[in-house]
Amino acid sequence: MAPSMPRRPSSARLRPQPRRAAALAAGLAATAALVAGCGGPTPVAVTAASAPAPACHSLPAPVLPHSAGSLTQITLGTYCLTVGQRVDVFLTAPSSASGDKWGAVASSDQGVLVPTSSGVLTAPLGVTPGLFVGATRGTAVLRSSTSTGMSWQVTVVVR
Repeated sequence: MAPSMPRRPSSARLRPQPRRAAALAAGLAATAALVAGCGGPTPVAVTAASAPAPACHSLPAPVLPHSAGSLTQITLGTYCLTVGQRVDVFLTAPSSASGDKWGAVASSDQGVLVPTSSGVLTAPLGVTPGLFVGATRGTAVLRSSTSTGMSWQVTVVVR
């Protein structure tokens, strides 16, 4: 019969070894980093289409029916809109005496925010309207300016 090996007390086998566990975890992490860097897939560049959408706020209450919300010259920031919803813009002239008025409101990406018409909208004197529908997911900037150099813009994230 072969001589038996001395046995450790059972409590020694079950006791966790924090230093060994930390060393093993660090070693595995280093090995994984090396393996990932050697012959792994080529990193993919983040494009505008795959970049996460910026944080956005709910639109202010709408003025017209069938609208998700309305923006004015004092509304700034980034707002959310759902695909298929409409956002309305009403920019009021700084002063009727100066004759200065806002130019047409334009979308930086008409594939995302498409200009539309209500079919019945007649804006009051001194108000420049703009109605836009979220056509597809993405981000677009709405802009306008006056002849005296004032400018307005908001970002709309269509989800």
